Amino acid sequence: MTVAVVWLVMRGIDYGTCAWYGHQTERDTRYAAFVGCMVKTSSGWVPRNELRTQQ
Repeated sequence: MTVAVVWLVMRGIDYGTCAWYGHQTERDTRYAAFVGCMVKTSSGWVPRNELRTQQ
């Protein structure tokens, strides 16, 4: 039970940082539960940690 609560709290923090990244960079972002923060590019949705390889 505790593990599930910790997991949910961590996902909430990740969601918040993804939304903040989108706000700061003025990009469209969305949070995918098992992938992480996704950023919309001209070629589609790309995970934020792989964004540098796409540019």
